[in-house]
Amino acid sequence: MSSEKNFFKQVKASLNKSDFIQKIENKYNSGFPDLIIINETLPLFIELKAPIKGNRIKLEKSQVSTHLRINKNNYISFILKNDPRTSKAFLFDGFSVANAIVLGQEEPCFVFHGSISQCLQACNDLAQRKVRLASFTL
Repeated sequence: MSSEKNFFKQVKASLNKSDFIQKIENKYNSGFPDLIIINETLPLFIELKAPIKGNRIKLEKSQVSTHLRINKNNYISFILKNDPRTSKAFLFDGFSVANAIVLGQEEPCFVFHGSISQCLQACNDLAQRKVRLASFTL
């Protein structure tokens, strides 16, 4: 079984029973994040990365474009990267990573490092913060 498939199973097992998760496997529209998780806040768009070698996040051009478009439409996307040395994960803001790639900058710092459950909670917290900020601008 691939390391990304195992990683997906760990993510799924870490969710609340009330959360809805959909794995996206689209052969015709590449670039869409691997998962959509729907819970009490915004839908969470999450790209899974389970690196075997190296420590950098590699995104295809279509993935970069999708993360930028998700942000432009006032949603939030994430990249959840398995930490191969531990059972923990690194959480990155998808827009920040995609924007850094476009600008030729260094990979941005992760926004959270911890267990998969903690990373998913951080996703929710960041999405709720985005909703609160958006309500101030209306």
